[in-house]
Amino acid sequence: MEQVELKAKRVWLKAFWGFDPGEDGYLGFTLESDRDRLIAQWQPGDLVLIYGAASEETARENRRQALGFLEIDPIATSDVARSSALAMKRKIDRGYRDRWTYAVPVKRAWRVERRIEVKYVAPDTYDRSAGRIIAKQGKLITDDEVVRALALPVRAVSVFGEPPVENGEEIETMSDAYHPSRGIAPTFGPREIEIVDGPCYLYMHVFEGDLPSMLGRSPASLSDKIVVKIGYSNDPTRRCGELNLGIPPAARSRWREELKSRPFKGASEAKAAEDQLKASFDRSFESLGGEFFLGRREDMSSKFISACAAAAFTIKA
Repeated sequence: MEQVELKAKRVWLKAFWGFDPGEDGYLGFTLESDRDRLIAQWQPGDLVLIYGAASEETARENRRQALGFLEIDPIATSDVARSSALAMKRKIDRGYRDRWTYAVPVKRAWRVERRIEVKYVAPDTYDRSAGRIIAKQGKLITDDEVVRALALPVRAVSVFGEPPVENGEEIETMSDAYHPSRGIAPTFGPREIEIVDGPCYLYMHVFEGDLPSMLGRSPASLSDKIVVKIGYSNDPTRRCGELNLGIPPAARSRWREELKSRPFKGASEAKAAEDQLKASFDRSFESLGGEFFLGRREDMSSKFISACAAAAFTIKA
């Protein structure tokens, strides 16, 4: 069954001079037609395996090595929109400003955690004589090569323009990254917990995804609006992660931390501030039920800051 599942996944092979999704959050093409060709042929679940091109621009230790996997969003964008300031400076300094400008955004990335030449991963597809085409357009590898590629050990890494990956991500194989997670084994017996009061924060998390589909409304009616969840917690980052647990890992939509107050002395003070915040949002914005609201980002941010006045506030990048 595992062999069947792995063969059902498609992996594209593409060469580049390095692998740095944390600065370059895109997969780039010099010709618009090559970018559009990939978009037209892309299927849900596809991955891109990047290997180091055999060229002077590639660090010697990375040449012909399998470097990492990318999951893209098959939509057109530009290198400028998905590059850090450092990446753009590096590109300009090296004289490559007009190359790889046609792009698709990278959503997730994994670095290969062992040294292995691409010829051992994709012996049928990889051919030095075809290296220019693979670098220019990308090429699908065979089913048997997919099984071999997805068995490589990898580690998830952060992507520029996407929520950061927490440090300490475990090494896993690509096949594990796309297999269902294991359930928690049940345990039995008495339990005892102690709840200790301490600093708490107000937070505002923003939903990044397709709002028209989420709410069943026309795009025009939502063009300048966002959906947020507000509340208080002793760990807003953990709370945001809990919200995302209900979303499939391969989905395009995510909750993202937007605003966080400075700490309130305890839960009672934070709860009082939360009550004021909810009342303010209910008067000014559209309630979607529970702690979810629809409105303009600037207006919501202003109301949130006002509610945090008792503790001051910080904006979480």
